[in-house]
Amino acid sequence: MRGSAHRWFSLLLLAAGAASACNDAPIPAPGTLLAVVESPNGEEGAAVLSFPSAGVGAITAVSGEVFSRVDGDSVTVVIVHEPGGELSFSVALADTTQRPVGVIKQVAAPNDRLRTTLAGYELVFRR
Repeated sequence: MRGSAHRWFSLLLLAAGAASACNDAPIPAPGTLLAVVESPNGEEGAAVLSFPSAGVGAITAVSGEVFSRVDGDSVTVVIVHEPGGELSFSVALADTTQRPVGVIKQVAAPNDRLRTTLAGYELVFRR
């Protein structure tokens, strides 16, 4: 009887350990993420976007040119990629588990014509 209780206790500990291993949440830490403008049209020439500036550090070009400006509690970013391509940049964050939510304000095609709709566009932050 005593051995049976010991076995049950061991199984319970094993199950609790397995459950806690499955719930491992990312640990808040500073780092750099890749920000990508996902386009329903493929390659793009330029974009203007903004997102909250809290916790945002350096913004650097991955491809093309990137210009940024902090204005109060938001940062505006302009990405230009001649003659066209993926619009992306890297952004240093104080906490990579708190990814910013961006707003795409305007997009230009590789021929420099403004897109008439922003439907289907999304700013995605990746590791």
